[in-house]
Amino acid sequence: MIIQSTRVYYDEKIVPKAIMIEDGKIKDVLPYGLLKADKDYGDNLIMPGLIDIHNHGYDMGDNNHATKEWLDKWVRYLPSEGVTSTLSTISSAPYDVLIESLKNIGAYLNEDHEGTNILGVYSEGPFISTDFRGAQSLECKIIPDRKVIDAFDEACGHRMVLVMLAPEELNGDYDVIRYMVEKGIRVTLGHTGATYDIAMEAIKNGAISFTHTFNGMRGIHHREPGVVSAAMLTEEAYAELICDGVHVKKEPAKILATMKGKDKLILVTDSVAIKGLKPGRYEGNGRVTIVGEDGVGRLENGTLAGSCNKLNKVLQFAIKSAKIDKVIALNACTINPCRMLGIDHKGLIFKGYDADIAVFDEEFEPVDVYIGGVIFKD
Repeated sequence: MIIQSTRVYYDEKIVPKAIMIEDGKIKDVLPYGLLKADKDYGDNLIMPGLIDIHNHGYDMGDNNHATKEWLDKWVRYLPSEGVTSTLSTISSAPYDVLIESLKNIGAYLNEDHEGTNILGVYSEGPFISTDFRGAQSLECKIIPDRKVIDAFDEACGHRMVLVMLAPEELNGDYDVIRYMVEKGIRVTLGHTGATYDIAMEAIKNGAISFTHTFNGMRGIHHREPGVVSAAMLTEEAYAELICDGVHVKKEPAKILATMKGKDKLILVTDSVAIKGLKPGRYEGNGRVTIVGEDGVGRLENGTLAGSCNKLNKVLQFAIKSAKIDKVIALNACTINPCRMLGIDHKGLIFKGYDADIAVFDEEFEPVDVYIGGVIFKD
């Protein structure tokens, strides 16, 4: 099969190209019009499928309470955003509840399924700080050690790929970070009140990323630069960003994007169970969440409680409203999350890579989404 467009995101440029697809892979990238195309997308943008590594839930369900039925519904929904790969992201919940869900996710990942690829599990809790816990439950907080990391990883069939922690809770002992790095698990810093120096020590010991930068962390002060400054100034570390204009306004979003450049920014949704719901008051999973007209969930005290974001709309906001450089924004939801996770076969329109491809119109609404070289139709 050959698809083509006058606008293909290839080699960090938008150029006319044709893409030859065979056996679920990109067999070659050719000049536009060289061979007869099976599908010509005109001026629509062809790019790698979007990758949302920080994604909790949808339609009153989430990965903290994952069942096979809900996971099936979730991965069949996500292509409607142009998302072809994601991580099953858990957050703070009772230990036994998380272990059961991790077992369900691990079993699901051992089966074939249609829809968005789940690349592994991301633990965004319960290894949180007290003061920067956000909407996460303090009662479920755990100080991470080798034993609990092994328990979580074993429960999901050793599919844990990313773990967030608050480094100040380690009291200067970074053994658990080094241990996870040895196991091939990436470590990210978040929901943290760490000082700049503590954050930098965590990076020196192997942490590689920052979770939803600005949100749930100590900000910048002229006498204590805080975690946000560490995220901006650490050249080797990645930084997530919820670029929706609500969690982070467009001006600081652009500052972070400019500091991280085209290789280290990662756009995420942090979408939770309220995604897909109309504005209103909802009760589920032990808490009340109010979905506003702005599409954002808040607790009754006004605390942000995750988002209803779609990654294609986050990308649109980043480019059109925050005026983030197009290459930075496009890389941030395609190749950068792959490189952070150590995945070398997704995230690019490139010979030999998986044919996970999204086609968008000028408003970043999906036209077609290919997963493994096949148009996904739900």
